[in-house]
Amino acid sequence: MNNQKTLLVGLLVTAAAIVLFETGTLRLDQNTFQAQAGMGGVVLEKSGERAVIRAGDPVFIEGRNGNSLVGNLIGVDGETIFVKDFKSDGELAFIVSDIGRLVHGEPNAVGKYFLKGLLSGAMFGVAGGSALWFLTGGVDYGLDGLPICIGFVSVGTVPVGALTGLIRGAIKQGKAVEYIIGPNDWQIVQ
Repeated sequence: MNNQKTLLVGLLVTAAAIVLFETGTLRLDQNTFQAQAGMGGVVLEKSGERAVIRAGDPVFIEGRNGNSLVGNLIGVDGETIFVKDFKSDGELAFIVSDIGRLVHGEPNAVGKYFLKGLLSGAMFGVAGGSALWFLTGGVDYGLDGLPICIGFVSVGTVPVGALTGLIRGAIKQGKAVEYIIGPNDWQIVQ
């Protein structure tokens, strides 16, 4: 019986940790990069109006020749913008004079957050199904009922996770602001 209590406590702690990480209540260090000395955020100006994009914010940069870059802004140093790439996690540079469009925020966030929500729902399904299996005495009868319990709980958690991800992605995508860079449009002043 003591082993069952230990297993139950372990499952509950794991489930609680998953909930805290996935809801954003508990976070690991998100900003593992530091801006280099002398680098700051991007300042844009158009007809006296100013916009500031801080270091660490998500950006999408599209060049005049069609190449693009997505990541978190590290900073601007002279005529070069440095971005931490989402995919490779490396530092990439973009020449300021080659920029045609800059989007502050996440313009294509729906798919990304949908998949994250789907994964969260699946993880909650596995954790909840395992806990259900354990609490209903599945340990005494073997592993045969574990997939049934996981499937039963996942029927509710996976759709909810996916829907939550869609909503979160739509909110993030709706907050994205596009700046067209050009002589009669926005200018990067820093």
